[in-house]
Amino acid sequence: MPRIAEESIRKVADASDIVEIIQGYFPLKRAGTSWRAICPFHKEKSPSFHVNPSRQSFHCFGCGAGGGVFKFVMDYEHLDYPSAIRKLAQRAGIVLEEDNDPAEQHRRDLRGRLMELHRETSAWFHLNLLRNRDADHAREYLKKRGIPKETAVTWQIGYAPAGWETLRNWALEKGFTREELLQGGLLTIREDDDRGGYDRFRDRLMFPIRNDYGEVIAFSGRILTDSQKEAKYVNSPETPIFSKGRILFGLDKTKRPMIEADEAVVMEGQIDLISAFEKGVTNVVAPQGTAFTPEQARLLKRFVERVILCFDSDTAGQNAVEKSLSSLLSAGIGVKVASLPKGEDPDSLIRRQGVEAFRELLRGSVDFFDHAIDRAEREAIERSGSFDPREKANIGARLAGYLQLLPEAVLRETTSYRVGSRLGLSEAALKEAAAKNPIVFSEREEIGAQEALVSAPLKVSASTELICRLALLSSEVRDWLSQQNAPSPEKLDPELALLPDLLDPLRGVENPSLSTVLALIPERFQPLISSWELEKMPGSPLAAVQDAFRNLHLQLLKKEQQYAGLLLRTPGLSSDKMLSVQKEILDLQAKINDLSAPATSASPALR
Repeated sequence: MPRIAEESIRKVADASDIVEIIQGYFPLKRAGTSWRAICPFHKEKSPSFHVNPSRQSFHCFGCGAGGGVFKFVMDYEHLDYPSAIRKLAQRAGIVLEEDNDPAEQHRRDLRGRLMELHRETSAWFHLNLLRNRDADHAREYLKKRGIPKETAVTWQIGYAPAGWETLRNWALEKGFTREELLQGGLLTIREDDDRGGYDRFRDRLMFPIRNDYGEVIAFSGRILTDSQKEAKYVNSPETPIFSKGRILFGLDKTKRPMIEADEAVVMEGQIDLISAFEKGVTNVVAPQGTAFTPEQARLLKRFVERVILCFDSDTAGQNAVEKSLSSLLSAGIGVKVASLPKGEDPDSLIRRQGVEAFRELLRGSVDFFDHAIDRAEREAIERSGSFDPREKANIGARLAGYLQLLPEAVLRETTSYRVGSRLGLSEAALKEAAAKNPIVFSEREEIGAQEALVSAPLKVSASTELICRLALLSSEVRDWLSQQNAPSPEKLDPELALLPDLLDPLRGVENPSLSTVLALIPERFQPLISSWELEKMPGSPLAAVQDAFRNLHLQLLKKEQQYAGLLLRTPGLSSDKMLSVQKEILDLQAKINDLSAPATSASPALR
């Protein structure tokens, strides 16, 4: 990807007033020298979201979200870093300077064309549904499913004509190329096909799949009668603009309701979701496929702490509940399960019994572990008439690995106790079962877990905060830190290992403004740094950092001396070793005395 010139990034940051930008999304109220609001990133009643115009930063003291203007746009609109810069650059009328990369330029041009192709194709499918006589049976199908025209318009539901080349011919006439249609997954081709490809979607009800800020990036096509000998759904393949494991259907419309509820209801299909949403159950999403991927779980974690899995009651749906568990638990999301009546899905339940019956079902949802035990007990009794110790041991072994995925120790312990009590198993037996039957992650899930760890909120000590805070704003401090290797910063305090990652982006930048600092530093540090009092600078930042280093060095030497003193008490220590350790203690004391002596020049304390 081309690298946006740092000078351009600084120009955009300086031109983008964070108060003005955020007020473009929701209102802020003045609170002294700062502004505040109800946090958009978690549910709360009292405003803990603060915007500081002098620092050009935001920080929520409730959930810990924070950073500069780029970070806010990234988090609120779910854009990547370059996209956030480009969005704000366009708003400010700034032309970005970027490295010339022909391959990257081609990728960006192709992405733009595919986005345009999908936008226009979605409108064409929708127009077919509304006006094409050949779509009579599609309109009748929607009527039978209780989906009125107004809902079809809201969700831009469409119809793909039955012909093999209808879409292809329309798109070619609109100026799109065969290659673009193939790249976008709208055409498919066989090796023996000499027609240049044929329409992937034929005689199907079409649901546009949108990213979480509303752009059409793919399609899902449903057959119009279940008696057809075809797959019920045909979805777009992976393309340069669509990766099914990273998208949640409906998220562009439902993310605000999910934040307000702090809970998401997860369904299998598009019609289920639309039916629930239009009846007032709006905190809903559906994965592309049934089971959750790590990427989808991390995306959902931005909005909610809990989910209710509301999959079909058939075997496939119930198996999908368990397949979703590792990704959701690893992301720190609590999982409950709503048990649908046999033969029902959310849409059919709402149509037959009304939305209140569905709400009651959701209120009766239970924790996954209780659901799994209830299901195992029910199946065992149906099969053999009893839930015997062997059956309990089997379900316990299956659940033990999932218990270890619970991120909080207290929650893991209390849940393990509850599971053990229900099954008559000790916590020790569950831990042994977990060791023998660990949850095996796929390579993709392992990567997801590592990314989640990298993105976990940081916390540092007061001394690390002081050193990092002054280094961010002083090139003199950064230069001095780069020369420290005896001992190195991370030797003095392992927390200081973050210095290279934090400071490298500022190399060569003299006296950066606060907005520039927050624009250039890595994203994962921004929530931490936005909580610091960056305005407070001592008269001599370098002297303050040197003083902090001296204190850390003293602590290190005293620990080493204490350890050496313990060695002297080792039984059977040889005379030579004892003399060596005593000399080491004296040498350490000499270093401590040197560091404790008054400095030749004053090191003003930070006020």
